[in-house]
Amino acid sequence: MRRHNDRQIMDVRSRRRAASGRALAVLALVLTSTGMIPWVGLVPGAFAAVSPDTGSIIAVAHNEASGESGLITESIYGRAPVALRQQDAEDVTAGATGANGTVNGVPRETTEDALVTTGPGEPLAPGDVILPPAVPGLPAPGVDPAVTGAIGVTTEVSFDAVSDTTVFTAEPNGSQSPESAALLGIGGPQGAVALISFDVAGIGEGEVLSALLTFTGAGEAGAPGGSVGVIYDYVVSDGLTANEVPDGGSALNVHGVPSWFEAVEPGGLTAVDVTGSVSADGTITFVMPGQPETSGSIYSTESGVPPQLILTVAQPA
Repeated sequence: MRRHNDRQIMDVRSRRRAASGRALAVLALVLTSTGMIPWVGLVPGAFAAVSPDTGSIIAVAHNEASGESGLITESIYGRAPVALRQQDAEDVTAGATGANGTVNGVPRETTEDALVTTGPGEPLAPGDVILPPAVPGLPAPGVDPAVTGAIGVTTEVSFDAVSDTTVFTAEPNGSQSPESAALLGIGGPQGAVALISFDVAGIGEGEVLSALLTFTGAGEAGAPGGSVGVIYDYVVSDGLTANEVPDGGSALNVHGVPSWFEAVEPGGLTAVDVTGSVSADGTITFVMPGQPETSGSIYSTESGVPPQLILTVAQPA
């Protein structure tokens, strides 16, 4: 009876050892499948894995003869290095992008169109470019492109005023005194109006690209500017009165709208765009009434600082 009981106890212990060994083997397989412990290799009757946290080899050995299993841990330091492999590549450069845009030496797939150039570093200009209006360098409004396309020489010419005077709307029969001839008045309570005449020559068959009426402010204080009128084929004379001035029209700038200027300042040079009013040789007089609330003055031809008309003229080839 005692021998029979001993055999039963041994059988129970053997089954427990076998179950324990199988449990350890299953644990090692689970850790390996989840990536926590990679396999080093397999030997008959044993499973072995490397623990990344402890730097040891975990071995589960099963003795077929005795039916026993055991767990063995051993440090891997001092052992020959184990060749590890990445999960998705042959070496540690898997997925690395090279300076030339390759991945592991293989050109990447891309849906982007390659940039076409006309030369080293020179991309093609975009197609269907629409230029906005009034782009610098384009012919000014009113200038015939056929004429500008045949331009041979562009020159700048200037003309000093040949005559000028001041008349007064508050005294239509009064004229400017000889003592004040060095100055031209504009605006103020007397309604001073400056008239400046030029004799233009040299345009001929050319095209006027720009015309600027320039003058220098005088006096001790500045004054607001205003509109500019024009009278063709007319030259003012000394002693002229307001009643003797013929009718005229508004001067026009390069855009074909009425010319004007903001102000006159003592010693300051003012330039008024009158391009739309100068197109041919001949005499022309400009009229500047100023503003009634404030009077101002500019230098006349008698002062030695005469008003000027500056033209940019394009001659055909």
